[in-house]
Amino acid sequence: MDKLIKFCLKNRFFVYMIFGSLVIFGFYSITQVPMDAIPDIGENQVIVYADWEGRSPKDVENQVTYPLTTALQGIPGVKEIRGQSGFGLSMIYIIFKDNVDYYFARTRTLEKLNYAAKDLPEGVIPTLGPDGTGLGQIFWYTLESDKHNLTELRSIQDWYVRYALASVEGVSEIASIGGYVKQYQIDIDPNKLFAYGIRSSMIMEAVKKSNIDVGAKVVELNGVEFLIRGVGFIKTNTDIENIVIGSNKGIPVRIKDVAIVQIGSDFRRGILDKNGKEAVGGVVIMRYRENPLRVIQNIKAKIESISPGLPDGVKIVPFYDRTQLINETLMTLLESIIVIIFITMAVVLSFFLPFRMSMVISLTMPVAILFSFIMMNIFKIDIHIMSLAGIIIAIGTIVDMGIVVTENIHRNLTENPHEELSSEMIKDAVFKGTYEVARSVAGAILTTIIPFLAILVLQGQSAKLFHPVVYTKTFVLIGSLVCAIVLLPSLYYDFIANTHGFIVKFILKLKTYKLIKLKIIVLTVLFVILTERIMTLTKVYQGFNYNRIIEWFVSNIYMLLFSAGFLTFLVFLSTRLKSIMAVIIPWGLKNRWFLIIPAMIFLFSLYLLAFRIQNEFKPSLDEGSLLFMPVLLPSASINQVHEIMKKQNEIIISFPEVASAVGKLGRIESATDPADITMIETIINLKPKKLWRKGMNSIKLKKELNNALKIPGVSNIWTQPIQNRIDMLSTGIRTSVGIKVFGSDLYEIEKLSIKLENAIKNVPGYDSSFSERITGKPYFEYIINREEIARFGLSISDVQDVIATSIGGENLTITYEGREKYPIRIRYMREYRDNLENLTNILIITPGGDKIPISRIADIHYEMGPAMISSENSMLRGVVYLNLKNTVGAVDFVKNARKYIKDNVEIPKGYYYKFAGDFINQKEAFDKLKFILPLCLLLIFIIIYFTFKSVIQSLIVFLAVPISLSGGLIMLWIFGFNMSIAVVVGFIALLGIAVDDGIILTTYINQLRDELPMKTVDDVHIIITKAAIQRVRPLFMTSSTTILALVPILWSTGRGSEMIKPMSIPSIGGMLIVIISIFMTPILNSFYLEWKLKEMKK
Repeated sequence: MDKLIKFCLKNRFFVYMIFGSLVIFGFYSITQVPMDAIPDIGENQVIVYADWEGRSPKDVENQVTYPLTTALQGIPGVKEIRGQSGFGLSMIYIIFKDNVDYYFARTRTLEKLNYAAKDLPEGVIPTLGPDGTGLGQIFWYTLESDKHNLTELRSIQDWYVRYALASVEGVSEIASIGGYVKQYQIDIDPNKLFAYGIRSSMIMEAVKKSNIDVGAKVVELNGVEFLIRGVGFIKTNTDIENIVIGSNKGIPVRIKDVAIVQIGSDFRRGILDKNGKEAVGGVVIMRYRENPLRVIQNIKAKIESISPGLPDGVKIVPFYDRTQLINETLMTLLESIIVIIFITMAVVLSFFLPFRMSMVISLTMPVAILFSFIMMNIFKIDIHIMSLAGIIIAIGTIVDMGIVVTENIHRNLTENPHEELSSEMIKDAVFKGTYEVARSVAGAILTTIIPFLAILVLQGQSAKLFHPVVYTKTFVLIGSLVCAIVLLPSLYYDFIANTHGFIVKFILKLKTYKLIKLKIIVLTVLFVILTERIMTLTKVYQGFNYNRIIEWFVSNIYMLLFSAGFLTFLVFLSTRLKSIMAVIIPWGLKNRWFLIIPAMIFLFSLYLLAFRIQNEFKPSLDEGSLLFMPVLLPSASINQVHEIMKKQNEIIISFPEVASAVGKLGRIESATDPADITMIETIINLKPKKLWRKGMNSIKLKKELNNALKIPGVSNIWTQPIQNRIDMLSTGIRTSVGIKVFGSDLYEIEKLSIKLENAIKNVPGYDSSFSERITGKPYFEYIINREEIARFGLSISDVQDVIATSIGGENLTITYEGREKYPIRIRYMREYRDNLENLTNILIITPGGDKIPISRIADIHYEMGPAMISSENSMLRGVVYLNLKNTVGAVDFVKNARKYIKDNVEIPKGYYYKFAGDFINQKEAFDKLKFILPLCLLLIFIIIYFTFKSVIQSLIVFLAVPISLSGGLIMLWIFGFNMSIAVVVGFIALLGIAVDDGIILTTYINQLRDELPMKTVDDVHIIITKAAIQRVRPLFMTSSTTILALVPILWSTGRGSEMIKPMSIPSIGGMLIVIISIFMTPILNSFYLEWKLKEMKK
């Protein structure tokens, strides 16, 4: 290390060039790194989708989903396969391990599909879903117009807007929802059909043959080549009406003779409603590993460019835009970083009287932060709330190394104030000052980084959420170490120490004011910049709202008062610390137990509080919008569900806190959405909180909304858009906690689920629950009698074709209208299929021309069956959704629930249940941390031991760890936070910095022990006192910068603050308490040195 320091001092211009390049590349990297609100913590999944139009969930499950699920289980790296069989569709979610490359997984899945497709029914073609993640739905919009109906708007969306937006870079799919898909409908009158002796199959054949274009190559005439084309596509209703389907007594029979042809809407399983009115919209699904902020910006630019080409009166209106969440979240953190930098600079200016010295130290902060952005760009780490949190919790530590190095250089240079130093002597002093503390500084950084690396053992969601915190904090700390060892000595030499150099001479000529006046100017500038940033945040609609500025100061009065008071206290101490220590340490050496007892009290509090704090997996991010998910019974029809959704949206929009409410029932036209028609998802966009009613908060608003939206037969579920997608991906259920029930029979699974739903109500902490009613969908079944159809010369296919076409309808062919294409559908008129009596009297023509009702050849009955069939790894599955009270942790609730179910519910053989939800990630993470945290403590101790080669001195320094933990727990208890992984990350960060002061102080004590005589107890006290006095300023200052740097986070209220507060709380509380070690370490070292003295005398 000595060679590195000498090289840098000798080649200072080269050092400046390197760091100048780093600064430029750092700013460039900020523009290149993808930005999002939170890391994508969804599962590594591939979706397989298959259509089988008109088929029941039973048929889809047995003939499509189950065969595909079993065939796909052999793919390498598969963790879990979830299947869903709905009406006419099969969706399979293949969850891969996180270490499997996403596109490798898609390729292997496609290979398996090609092999598995041969076992599927004819016409069923499984395909891969879009290459987007579960959090890929980043932008929703509606098409609005007073001049166009829903069918016209849907055509504009499907054939113009959708394809234009799909061309945007980074977009995987544009999915449509709402409105009506245009369809040519042939509604048959069966009485006329039979009167003419025509079968429906004849109409089907005739329509298909009448909708054909052909090409006949070319003809050359007079040297000109003509392309030959036979034009026969259907263009209008009249074309369909005039299709000949047969003849009667030599007279042609046309479709218009037996049916009505009209333009209607295709069968739909999804509706969009905005503020109580039906709407047409689309969803932008982002491609895997794309930059959401950039994709949304490109989407908006594309919308702006295509808007002039839209029909008159049509406009595209966004209603869910993740840009707002991303910008608000990142702005909260970036504002916090700016405020923290200014506060830290103010602390440095308060302590270091030489202004230039203070500025040199402060310079390391932006350089280290920019270095972290460079590393984020290199290692593909996105900018989001967690990666920025790593920078925030490290900022207070960034300047610590610079403070220690600069203070020691300054001490070396001022040991002989009357001696005039040459340039070489100054350079040697700078080298000596840096080299003396380089080892302890590197050790302190090491003890900070190594414990933090333990978080890297976390897996799954915990890894995706907290690994970025580890990476960015490590990058920042490495950057601060490089700045302290490489950059600071050069800066100190050129800008402060070398009075013979032209730089210092030039600076001294400019020094026309007294130092204190210059400090006031700099602090004033910092205050002005800080105020400007605050005012930027307070812009509302029409310019500045100065009342908001006053409101900001009032709402943050505690933070401002605490910071101002603490800063004033530091300014007061900065000139008196050495004299204070000169009094306290000698007194403490005579009255040691008066300092040791407080430390013991804090250690005792550690054990009192450790088991009183509840647990949770992670704090929730306030997304600024709510997702309301009412679930109806499976028997509800699409029109009934729509009426309920419309009514609920009208109620929601009546609340003054609500900006808009857009509800979706059923599914969007995408493989990413498996929702049934009985499931509603309403995105409630909220107004800024400053516009809410006085005294209103998120919890109270949700409660009022829930009470207003209660409808018999409807179960309400509340969550947030991103949170819902995370829950669905990680567990396959729609709530944070639930019970999965497995077995072989759906009816038994439903019975057991209802039993569990009733039992769980008796567990403390229960709030509400809803058990999936799997078999609540009415089925009207035709059981064909094979003997009867044989008598009439009919086949199963003959009868099934009539059922499929007359009742359900069938799309026969596609019309081409330019680039647009629409289906042609055949079906009985509504009056012949709109009640149960008509459904039993559908007539079938035999080969002999006789007409018989279908009831003659089939047993017709009504029964209840599944609306949606779910499975996991080929096992049928039901779900009980749970909502818990805020007063209980999920882990504790599940533990009590398992015990209660075991004692009170009999589980049938062949069936089992398991709890699912966030708490599983929490339990797995905490189980790992139980082994990792002791290992971290051991590693810290080992590092300390190798620094001092003494077990006793290592224990003295290590004592700061339990003391700091007690301080963190006390602060956690005061602010009412639960123990989460985020809090544990904060404690691990605290472990690394808690021992820094002890390492630096004990290192200097050992240096003085080698330099000064130690023959008596008084000599020991002199060494201890001198070490404490010489090191008190940098030690007190490093602790102060760490505390004050995190104080703004404590009182921040912006979007995303709820995620980073838990990580900062332990460091604030721990460092407030660990200041005791500044007094404790000298006292305990005196015990050790006195014992060593006695051993030497022996």
